[in-house]
Amino acid sequence: MTINHARRAFLGGRRDTGAYLPRMPWAVEGFTTVCQRCSDCVEACQERILVTGDGGYPKVDFARAGCTFCGACAAACGYGALDPGLAHPWSLKARVGESCLSMRGITCRACGDACTERALRFQLQTGGRAVPVVNESICNGCGSCIATCPIQVIQLEEAA
Repeated sequence: MTINHARRAFLGGRRDTGAYLPRMPWAVEGFTTVCQRCSDCVEACQERILVTGDGGYPKVDFARAGCTFCGACAAACGYGALDPGLAHPWSLKARVGESCLSMRGITCRACGDACTERALRFQLQTGGRAVPVVNESICNGCGSCIATCPIQVIQLEEAA
């Protein structure tokens, strides 16, 4: 079963923004057909970033915290919807929006402080400003930067 998010948003009286929470870490191909919506992974998540979403399927909510890639969700899945044997949990990379406080001249480096991989750095510009720069080669898509951003301008997107 495939979920049409635009249709679901329309029928629910919401506007479809096109921004969806990322898929589960280590999700197998055809996740929605394999997942039994038992919520075992949601209950096992130590960071409490997994929530029950549309249709009862689990989804990641980075507004709560970042993923530590502990694997508890995959270990709790008894149906094979999450496979910890996959090389990477996902191919998500952070993207900082144009309305970032630092880009507007307001000192804020909350995302850089939260990034344990140090993939988010601030590059000094003339005039004393510093703009965030994401080093995609070391960004693991954990989402820690999202929860700390005071104006929520950071998103995770699938890497090209």
